[in-house]
Amino acid sequence: PQPYRPGAGRTVRLPLGTLVGARSGERCGDATVGVWARDERSHRWLRDYLDVPRLRSLLPETARLPVSRYELPNLRAVNFVVHGLLGDGVTVSAGADPQARTLGERLRGCLADIPDHLVDLPQRPYASMPDD
Repeated sequence: PQPYRPGAGRTVRLPLGTLVGARSGERCGDATVGVWARDERSHRWLRDYLDVPRLRSLLPETARLPVSRYELPNLRAVNFVVHGLLGDGVTVSAGADPQARTLGERLRGCLADIPDHLVDLPQRPYASMPDD
């Protein structure tokens, strides 16, 4: 896939969820966060924008933990595994979100500087299959 090449266009500061969907969960003490875009242009921006350092700045609880990032181009998505976020796992975690179910929605609520030409894309349900 081609990298996103920002032009001289303006950006708008909006929740990341304006442009992407996300889902999160846990596996054996690790949290997973999948983030996907609804079209190819948004996917190129997402792929370049949401790297490990940016994830750490948006979700401070991940700052000191190992994070793996995986690109899933056929799904227009990136996936993160935050190793050890939930300690020894859901059965012994005393945290407020022991299954990391809210992590994706919290990420979608973080503000991002999104190119204004991407925000004007027609809104479609995130669950729909890509059609372009």
